[in-house]
Amino acid sequence: MDVDIERLADILTPYIILRKTADAVSVSHALAARTGMGKKEIQDFLDTNHTVFDSPNSLHHTVSLPSKDGQGLDCTFTTTIIRNTQIIAFSETGQPVFEGGACIPETLATMARYSPSACLIGENGIIVYANDALHKLIMHEPSDLMGSQLIRIISRQSREAFIRACDKGLQDPEGIIPPGDLILTPAGERRVFVSMKGGWLKRDKGNLLWMVLNDVTEQVMLMRKIREQEEQFSDLFHVPHIGLLYVNPRGMITSCNAFVSNLMGYAREEIQGSSFTKFVAPHEEQRLREEFQKLFVEGSEIHHRECVLRTREGDDITIEYDAQVISRKKHNIQALMVFSDITGKKALEMELLEKNAEMEKTLWEMAEVKDALEARAGELNRATEELKVLNERLNQLSITDGLTEIYNHRHFQDRLSEEVERVQRSKDSVVSLLILDIDDFKHFNDTYGHQCGDMVLKQLAGILRNNVRSIDVLARYGGEEFAVVLPSADTEEAANVAERICEAVRSTPFSFGEGTSVKVTVSIGVGSLTRGQGEKSELIRKADNALYAAKAKWKDRVEVWEED
Repeated sequence: MDVDIERLADILTPYIILRKTADAVSVSHALAARTGMGKKEIQDFLDTNHTVFDSPNSLHHTVSLPSKDGQGLDCTFTTTIIRNTQIIAFSETGQPVFEGGACIPETLATMARYSPSACLIGENGIIVYANDALHKLIMHEPSDLMGSQLIRIISRQSREAFIRACDKGLQDPEGIIPPGDLILTPAGERRVFVSMKGGWLKRDKGNLLWMVLNDVTEQVMLMRKIREQEEQFSDLFHVPHIGLLYVNPRGMITSCNAFVSNLMGYAREEIQGSSFTKFVAPHEEQRLREEFQKLFVEGSEIHHRECVLRTREGDDITIEYDAQVISRKKHNIQALMVFSDITGKKALEMELLEKNAEMEKTLWEMAEVKDALEARAGELNRATEELKVLNERLNQLSITDGLTEIYNHRHFQDRLSEEVERVQRSKDSVVSLLILDIDDFKHFNDTYGHQCGDMVLKQLAGILRNNVRSIDVLARYGGEEFAVVLPSADTEEAANVAERICEAVRSTPFSFGEGTSVKVTVSIGVGSLTRGQGEKSELIRKADNALYAAKAKWKDRVEVWEED
């Protein structure tokens, strides 16, 4: 259809703009005369309001067209696309309503009023008359329809076809519009499908468009459902992995799908019209006859039954099938049989049974081995626990002094190294060391013997253990010398610990053998180390020198090493 803007003025409204690729290509004479605008001014207006005119739904938009007098022209509009041309049709808001059909021939108005079909009459694309049947059909009040664009009640899907049909009617000598189907846009959400008949009543003052619309919505919906069901049935009937066949009460196959033909190796023409027992294994024939006879007599259903079919090549195929009777007017006219090939499944089941038997035998054997392994594992676990205890004991013995049962000299050196390294890593950290010696211990051994001396060493270790913290490291330094590492303790705190030890030793009677007790004293040297003050050997030197100072000052005392 060539878009003729003059003929469109009859179909839509006189106020029309044609646009291609966003450019205005034509403006109706009526719109140009009404607004006094040229094509350039129209183009500028469209560019400024492009979001409105490009909207897919223009039914609720109102625009003000610029006019020569500067007051503007308030309009509603519709947009329609035909090929590559956008048609924008405007209608003035507040235009007069055609009351009583003054411009309509009385006979035409009377026929429309009493017609059982929906009727409307339009002039210059505007509805000038609509009967009650149309109001009910599209659920619009008469005041909403009269004076509005006719194209507004036509769905966007049908507008191009409607315009084409009206255009052909204008060119027809008798003005008859080719009948066709349209979709209307009622006030509600549902769409209305109608069959249209109409034509042009040509007059000197202008052409009138008359239309008779019959509601075919139910028929359209029904046909659509029928097509959907036919498509669904077609899809189901041709499922590639499901067999479908129909059997009549005489046991004859009336229809089957391609899957049945491919599975059995027969053409569908050979299967259809044959007895359904022809294609089953001989030992299954009688059972199938009785089963289907009962199916037709009782109208019952068959679910999840198995049967063996025999192909053209003589191969046996196991199928699983369901069957159901189809009735028409209370008569069982045929049965639908649906089946799937489970030959591979049955073979797998047999193989699985054999594998299960083999597995069960293997499991019994494995159970015996498992029992033996668990017994052996228990023995190994017990041996492992014993070895773990022995290792822990051995490790403890390797760091413990055998006589006093406190840490030995080697472990003391390792722990002291760790503490000194910690101090070197931390800015404000400190570690202190006490080295203590039993005063005149050689004289004691000479007087009472080494066994008594050992008893004194053991009792002294107990006193020391009771006077240090759990985090402190107490060790036998060698002979009658002991050492205590005090992490995070400064010189004053270490000196207090040393004084407490001296007092505890001084006030404790040391006893051994036959109620003999003696007085024992110790001398203690205290040294401390902070970051940057030297290594481990420097800390030992400080504590050792302080101990010598204590020995030189009448013993039984604490001396703190200080820088000269």
